[in-house]
Amino acid sequence: MPYGETFQSVISSIKYAHGSFNAILLLIFLYQGWLGLRIRGRRKSGKPSEVQFAVRHRNLGMFLPFLVIAGFGGGIGAVFLSLDDFFVYPVHFLNGLALSFLVVATSLISKKIRARENEWRNIHYYIGVTIIFLFAVQVYFGLSMLFGV
Repeated sequence: MPYGETFQSVISSIKYAHGSFNAILLLIFLYQGWLGLRIRGRRKSGKPSEVQFAVRHRNLGMFLPFLVIAGFGGGIGAVFLSLDDFFVYPVHFLNGLALSFLVVATSLISKKIRARENEWRNIHYYIGVTIIFLFAVQVYFGLSMLFGV
């Protein structure tokens, strides 16, 4: 679409805002993972749980699906407005879609975790590790696109 120079600069700013938002979100996920590992380590070692970490992990986890979907939607919007096509960067798009799906799935799985049950905890843990890995890859893809690395 032929847009004016001002609109193009706004779109460029939206791309940087999308990247910055998702880079901060990666840091939040690293913190969330650290909380989860701390909770898991204490539970496996038989030490008493630190309730404040479990509460933080649970409370933060409720908002993460919304933030990830907002970041994904912002990326789709920025690409569509600037290039009229969702699928210009297919690997970045599919990785973002997978991340959105996995974060929502992890949130739903976390609601099934009970005090003595390990099956759902292990699934939650493995998906969480996958999310952090894919998020780091996603940020790398995004930086490569923005800066031509």
